[in-house]
Amino acid sequence: MFIKIQGVDIMSCDCAEFQDHAANLQLRNKSILDIVTKLGEQNSLLNRAVFKSATHCGCIEINASKQVYSENKTLEENKEDFSNHITGELCPKCKEKIEEEIGDVLFYLATLCDALNLDLEDIMDQKLDHLKTLGIYNLL
Repeated sequence: MFIKIQGVDIMSCDCAEFQDHAANLQLRNKSILDIVTKLGEQNSLLNRAVFKSATHCGCIEINASKQVYSENKTLEENKEDFSNHITGELCPKCKEKIEEEIGDVLFYLATLCDALNLDLEDIMDQKLDHLKTLGIYNLL
């Protein structure tokens, strides 16, 4: 995985290495209260970057409407009919900004795991097993 945190490129790393590195860099906001509020703030900045791609840059358009589910179709057929409501593609500048914001969210998520003595990689593995077991039924 290649990650950019707060404008700094972090080389390819595994999840445990990333969590350890993030925990070592977490100096000012060691309190769980600081970590949780910074995670929320970073999530807001990520949302803003996505929406500015549509409203400011215009490289993507967001056209949201109700997802229609047909009882006469299989789950797979319905899945094919669903839309992500995005048309267009991110320009290089917007893509870079959103990747940076996702990296910052990952940073605070990793420090939250460290503060609570949780292993982010174990959590991801458990969720992956859960997703594989339930498959498409996970979202119903």
